[in-house]
Amino acid sequence: MRDVIAAIATGSGPAAIGIVRLSGEGSWEVARRLCPDLPDPPPVRRMTRVRLRHPATGRLLDEALGVFFAPEASYTGEESVEWHCHGGPLVVQGVLSACLEAGARAARPGEFTRRALASGRLDLVQAEAVSLMTQAGTTTAVDAALEALQGRPSQEIAEVKETLLDVLAEVEAALDHSEEDGVVADLEAARDALDEVRRRMEDWLASARRLRPAIAGVRVALVGAPNAGKSSLFNALLGQARALVDDEPGTTRDLVGELMVLAGAPVWIWDTAGLRQMGAGRVEAEGIRRALQAAREADIVVWVVDGTGQVDPGPMPDRLDLVVRTRRDLGPPQARIPPVEVPVVDTSARSGTGLDQVRGHLTRMAQQSLHRAAQARVVVMGDRQQDALRDALAAVAEAWEAWSQASPLEVTAAALRRSLEHLGEIDGTHLVEEILDRVFSRFCVGK
Repeated sequence: MRDVIAAIATGSGPAAIGIVRLSGEGSWEVARRLCPDLPDPPPVRRMTRVRLRHPATGRLLDEALGVFFAPEASYTGEESVEWHCHGGPLVVQGVLSACLEAGARAARPGEFTRRALASGRLDLVQAEAVSLMTQAGTTTAVDAALEALQGRPSQEIAEVKETLLDVLAEVEAALDHSEEDGVVADLEAARDALDEVRRRMEDWLASARRLRPAIAGVRVALVGAPNAGKSSLFNALLGQARALVDDEPGTTRDLVGELMVLAGAPVWIWDTAGLRQMGAGRVEAEGIRRALQAAREADIVVWVVDGTGQVDPGPMPDRLDLVVRTRRDLGPPQARIPPVEVPVVDTSARSGTGLDQVRGHLTRMAQQSLHRAAQARVVVMGDRQQDALRDALAAVAEAWEAWSQASPLEVTAAALRRSLEHLGEIDGTHLVEEILDRVFSRFCVGK
């Protein structure tokens, strides 16, 4: 028998309505301790006006509405109760405290949804979509979460798992039987099916990459040589002294990020360590490594060059979307840069010259990233799901390679089983408790 858990399911500030949730076998009994006049059993799935009293003192806590759910009709798959109270924080907290006094315990983050997963009301893809719904900062993220809740991504994963099982069955048949047994494995068709699985997985990862800006914000990396003016540009764009600025090269040793909103688009600006190959100590070298990684993962790469020409711009990034020449207040630009097919903006952090142009370019490119995200047909979303999918794809590639190299079929079969296990990490059919703990620790308490 599970504990009865309780939590506030609405925001912490004043509101018209505040909801306290109970779930677990015995929730109705806990409810009766706050409301002795409640019928046994209470009316289910309709609102009932109730007077809530403290179980120990009898003090009136609120006149509220109660909703009672039988296990087969509740979110968690358990006996559940919701108190819809007046939304003052003291009122709602008082009702929660009374529920705890009456025998419930405080819910942990995500515990209601975790119970829904355990009871089969949701799979893990849908459960993580619930978390995304509570944190989404764009309508595209909301749309992706709603689609996951409706089950389309889970269905696509199930289809791929079914195909992999069919392929594995053909391989096992070839291993266990010979043609003399009357069992003929169609390995050629199985290989074609495996190739189709590989293409689908690659498409899923590409779509997840396109969606990421809508979930985590558009990433902008400011990269360039030490003392090129990256930190000054970073502070000027934000309108605050967020990053340390100094004439000494290598002042920025780690990533410094800040969220800003450009025309409604959430944008993370990252100031990075100066890029140079010679003379960097161990700590600075680690900062350079992180800077290069930030550039690889960014949606927009801005190459920052000292406009006075006194600082060598260093190597041009592998990809870039915008060039910013700094220190325009010190005279006409002197820095020489290779011909590029992206906008070049001359700026001064001190006078503000060119900053509006930079913001305009960033806004346009951020909106383009979000537009691409909105077009993505998404199956996997967060980092955890994408990591599991990459592992599944690597196992499929290993199976394909083993087949191509005429390796023993046992190698192919083992790789196929690993791929199925990794796909099970996505939908929750193959998970250990530690992974579940990490997933649900990111949820809010009321979910």
